[in-house]
Amino acid sequence: MSVYEVVRVCKEKGAQINKGFNPVAMLRHVCCFGLSLLYSLSGFNERFSPFGIAFVSCVSKKYTLTATIGACIGYFVAFESVSALRYTSSVLALSVILTALSAFKGLRSHPVAISVSPAICVLVTGIALIMSEGVTTYNFVVAFCEGAVCGAFSYVLNKSKSYLTIRGGISTLTSKEITSVIISLAVLLLSFKYAVFFSVSLAHILSVFLILVCAYYGKEAGGAVVGICCGLAMSFGTNNLFLLSFYALGGLISGAFSSYGKIASCFAFALSGVVVGVVSGYSEEYIYIAIEGIISAVFFFLIAYRFDYQLAEFFTPSVSLPVVEAVKGNIINKLHRASEFSSEICSTLDSVNTVLSKSENGNVGNVLHKVKVSVCTSCGLYNTCWNEMKDEMQLNFSNLLDLKKQGVYLEYKTAPSAFSSVCIRTESVSSAFNKYFSEFKVKQKTENRIKEIQSLASEQFINVSDLLNSLCDELNEDIRFDVDIATRCKAVALSSALEPIDCCCISNNADKLSVELRVKKNTDIKVLNGLSHQFSVVSGRFLDAPEIDEFEDYIRATYREKADLKVVCAGVQFNANGERYSGDTYTTFQDDNGYFYAIICDGMGTGAGAAVSSSLAVTLLEKLIKAGFGVNAAVNTVNTSLISKSGDECSVTLDMICIDLFTGRAEFYKCGAQSSLVKRHGKISAVSFDSLPLGIISDVTVASGGGTVGAGDVIIMCSDGVREEDFWQLRNALKVFDNGNVRNFTTGISEIIRRSQPEKNDDFTMLTLAITKGLE
Repeated sequence: MSVYEVVRVCKEKGAQINKGFNPVAMLRHVCCFGLSLLYSLSGFNERFSPFGIAFVSCVSKKYTLTATIGACIGYFVAFESVSALRYTSSVLALSVILTALSAFKGLRSHPVAISVSPAICVLVTGIALIMSEGVTTYNFVVAFCEGAVCGAFSYVLNKSKSYLTIRGGISTLTSKEITSVIISLAVLLLSFKYAVFFSVSLAHILSVFLILVCAYYGKEAGGAVVGICCGLAMSFGTNNLFLLSFYALGGLISGAFSSYGKIASCFAFALSGVVVGVVSGYSEEYIYIAIEGIISAVFFFLIAYRFDYQLAEFFTPSVSLPVVEAVKGNIINKLHRASEFSSEICSTLDSVNTVLSKSENGNVGNVLHKVKVSVCTSCGLYNTCWNEMKDEMQLNFSNLLDLKKQGVYLEYKTAPSAFSSVCIRTESVSSAFNKYFSEFKVKQKTENRIKEIQSLASEQFINVSDLLNSLCDELNEDIRFDVDIATRCKAVALSSALEPIDCCCISNNADKLSVELRVKKNTDIKVLNGLSHQFSVVSGRFLDAPEIDEFEDYIRATYREKADLKVVCAGVQFNANGERYSGDTYTTFQDDNGYFYAIICDGMGTGAGAAVSSSLAVTLLEKLIKAGFGVNAAVNTVNTSLISKSGDECSVTLDMICIDLFTGRAEFYKCGAQSSLVKRHGKISAVSFDSLPLGIISDVTVASGGGTVGAGDVIIMCSDGVREEDFWQLRNALKVFDNGNVRNFTTGISEIIRRSQPEKNDDFTMLTLAITKGLE
């Protein structure tokens, strides 16, 4: 038995020993029973009390029986026999439906099932009661409204439960989520409407207390929201519409005066009640409402005095919304200006090259002039040759220059007889031609190299402009910063004993989420890995394990949304005969936006030189793509770098695949590369484009094409070491491949193909990509 099995057995035995009394579980059952009882008492009247049923639909499977018993008891306590029997029947029917839905994975906890199931139960029992008592339009409308309210409140309760179970507590809730919780709490307060002492209602006291707290610490927004929610619940529950206007206006005015202190806030609330009463002509005794307000105010002052700091911290937003769009626009403008400047520099360099090329015209004529000045001007026959025989001498010099261009070494023997017969300094002229033409060739080679470098520099500025434009395009995409989720994730990190520096939550244009958390250097990496599940609960997305980057002063953990697909890959390489290094280089990587890349580069020739070229291309291309640059801009930059690497030819073939792991969209890019095989739904097809390798010409064109892949598909990429006649073996092997062990498949078929090659004088690289489901 292994150590892990021993630990597992010990844990199972420990769990069996402790399987008896569990105080935490017992407390949860008690709370569930109590809440279901209270919500069943929270109805407006005997014909409109669906809240206990709604609560039963929201509890977990193991608490369904407890909630059902509590709701049934509550309905029998609150209502007469007919209404109690009707609502009890609804609860029992709902319990049966939920139990049946539990057999289907994920269906019972689905929001639609949670909302629709109780609504149907309430509606059916309501219609049954109507059919027995008498059919009227009003009764039908009431029944349908009750079913709709039951379904809506079930949804609100379910959301409130999920919000409150987030690790980090209620302090992580947004204003929208707090509203859901307040609505649930306001309906719960209705259960205390039966607790009336000398006409003073406990439900009213709790409602006013809640309004005063939220108005003072949450300002106008908090007071208005809670005032409206509590006002609606109390006014409908007690048939007193005065309370709706009083609580709604009182919460708003109390929040507006909260900046002047607690006394001013309470006084504003009381004054609002007086104004509403006078305007609406409220004729009942004010004494009871005043007593309820005084008791609530006393509790408010006591709680505020004891927990003032905690309440203020709870209602104060932990972060303020950054001016993201302004900063983003500023960055885009700067990138556009840099792109324009790069284009202007390129135009300037092109103009300089044009001027230089024009100034170099006629440089070969300088050879003739120098020979004439250095040899002929000191000769006694100069006037005879260059005055009387000028045309003949110019023709002779042109013939000598043509011989030099043909690579002839001039001397008396190789000089044309027409020239040597009339020139007494034939040997001197020939030597001068050899000297000055050699100088011209060296200068010409140097100038050509300078022009080439200037042209490459111009192209590099074009590439820089393209790179900057690709960044602008990326920044112009719809990127959203979710401050609410970032705030809750930071609270989760704090509750896990971490010391977060900041937290950023970003959604890209495809609505894919990523959470970046920065913590102090001394943080335990295991704790960061354990936050993936909690962040998934907070964000409502499936987040993958974090990517950890350690910097000098902090650690950055990036949690990205899990993609629908993932790629399992395996690669095999064989060197050419007698070579220590492979001229092929391949890599696979994934960028920040959920794109998977596979690249194979085949350097020209074999050995170390080809390895350096292909390694340079792959490394530079990977870094540029990871930095956020577009594929075309990155390839053009690599091409220019290969051309300017040295004076010798330095070319590579490029075979690249980019797969969107969220949508399955695949793009194939090839520059002189071998064909690729794609197995899609069992059918095999070849992907091939006519194109030139990189590093040959400056104006490179990347051949590309696209398609869609899904789980179960396989892609094979090869270098030129796989011959055309080897592809039939690849096709046959790929056809029977059942998406099992990718490594064994790649190794096995590559060895078979390599053994079948009579001459192994080329490097061999094969890469297999198997597409699988990402959320398994």
